[in-house]
Amino acid sequence: MSSNSYDYVKDAFAAPLGDFIASIGEGVGEAQAALDEGSLRQTLEIYNSDPDKSPEILKMLRDVGYQPTFYTIPKTTAKAKISLSISQQNTNGPVQNSRAFKPKMYATPVNASNANKYNLGLNATAEIQFDIVPVPPSDTQIIRLLPNVIEKKVLNDDGIEITKKRTFKEIRTLLTEYGLEYSFGETIDTEKVTDESTFSKQTPSPGSMVRNGNSILLE
Repeated sequence: MSSNSYDYVKDAFAAPLGDFIASIGEGVGEAQAALDEGSLRQTLEIYNSDPDKSPEILKMLRDVGYQPTFYTIPKTTAKAKISLSISQQNTNGPVQNSRAFKPKMYATPVNASNANKYNLGLNATAEIQFDIVPVPPSDTQIIRLLPNVIEKKVLNDDGIEITKKRTFKEIRTLLTEYGLEYSFGETIDTEKVTDESTFSKQTPSPGSMVRNGNSILLE
């Protein structure tokens, strides 16, 4: 090992600058994932619980279509004082020309202990600042709760709520709004399907998590 004090620091603490920044981003991502997990847990508790056994409050939330709040970390600003060093790696075996070496920049955290121990002066340090911001998901990443696409609740002439089958035309409209595709089960004669056709089963079932572009099987 080299006797140079900076080499000792690099061996003990240093990481490629890209990895240094990426590790901070991963920490922010883990925090966001923890927030999302809490919101998803509430969503599943409301919509996946047994309707006959769930508390009255959960039934009321389902009836009004309640969606738990999803919290987003809008922006994270990272600021760090580091010592920079450049290391070259031989990529082609024996040295033949300068292109055989690939330089890589290393970042070493600087604090009072390191500065005193390794005699890091001001000219050996640098300060970096960068922002980590969320990127809007693409359409294929959007997750929704699948509604009952084959049935709907309506009021009859007496003002009593009843369940009524949706027509195929209504189903197509609803699935288009949700960005979903559809297919037919093996028992369905596609040549006989019209705008007024109805269905008895959908897969996945209502309340399932779906992404844009997923296909719903109608039977």
